[in-house]
Formats: sequence, structure tokens, C-alpha cells
Amino acid sequence: MKTYVEALPRKPYITPYEEESLDLPLAFEWADGLPRLTYRDALPQERMFGALWARCGTAREGRIQWNLVHTLRQRRCMLKGLCRVCGKSAADPDTGRVWWIMPSALAGGLRSPWPTAHPPTCRAHVGESLASCPYLRREASVVCTVGDYSPVGVLANLYGQDDGGRVAEIHHQTPVRLGERHLLQRALATQLIVQVTDLQLADRGRET
Repeated sequence: MKTYVEALPRKPYITPYEEESLDLPLAFEWADGLPRLTYRDALPQERMFGALWARCGTAREGRIQWNLVHTLRQRRCMLKGLCRVCGKSAADPDTGRVWWIMPSALAGGLRSPWPTAHPPTCRAHVGESLASCPYLRREASVVCTVGDYSPVGVLANLYGQDDGGRVAEIHHQTPVRLGERHLLQRALATQLIVQVTDLQLADRGRET
């Protein structure tokens, strides 16, 4: 029997590699009268939507880490509507709507906005993703097209300081809304959450 790794026909764009793991020299600084998580050698571009973002390399070398998500590539997919598998546009060339695989729980409420941290999947790679990803099979996912999407939050690790003043993780992979400034100040964002709207069940017969 093939394992999950052996069965995958390609390495997904949002999946990280061992060589892309970087040290995170975390520290706290004071900003606007509040403690704020930062890096000891922080760069301006490492903060977005009010949160510090986890550092990642971009070499795509070494052993692939199948159960993790590459922070920068995930964020890029969410902001630009790119496919989680190939990294190219997930927009339908005929309609401009973005192809997205969503949890089956959504099927009865397509008219409601829906937050997700899972990037789009282009029409060409929908079948491949459904066949090879255990998570998508387990959730009995549905294939939709999306008319619009916008950032609403981040998935983040929240930090504080222990009795010795050292930076310590308090909560792991916690959803934080973009308006929750008191949490964003001590968040290390790992994934962007967007809210998708104007969802329609996709016509699977048009996949290529």
C-alpha cells in the first residue's frame, strides 16, 4: 500500500522544507505604551496586519515537512488568490471567480461569509488535492468558486514573558481577529485567515 507521501504527485507550493526553517530571535519592545513582540533584528516588512510574522526561508530544499505550512507562501496565496498546489492563479479564466475547496459543513450556508486559513486550489488541481490530501477527504470537502475574499485575522502563536523576563509561548495556533490589537501585539502570525463571500458550488465537469 502506498503511503500518503508516496501517493502525492507533486510537492504542494505551501508545504515547507527543512532547510527553510529559521531561528526566531524573539524579544519584546515597547510600542505605543504596550509591550509588543518583535525580533531582536526586526525588519519593517516582517510586520503586517498589526502582527509579527514567522520567518521562513524560501530555498525549497531539504526534506519536505508534509504536516506544516510555509508561512510566507500561504500568506501570498491568500492575498493573491494563488493555488496551494502550484502557486499560480486559482481564478477561473472565463469567470474570474476563484476556485476553493471548502469543508462540507459549508454546503448548506453558501450565502454566508466563511473564514478560512486554507488557500484556494486552481481548477486543474482540485481532483489531485481531493484524491491525495487526507484532511480534505476526512472533512468530506466541497468544491466552490468564490466571488470575493478579504483578510480578517491570523492564525498565531501568542507569547508573553516568564518570571525571568524570557519570551515564552503561551498559546499555540490561536485564531486572532485583525481588530484584536491587544492580542496582535504579542502574536507571531503563521497563517493568514480570509473571509470568503459569494460562494457557489463549482461545476466539476469543467475541470481540466
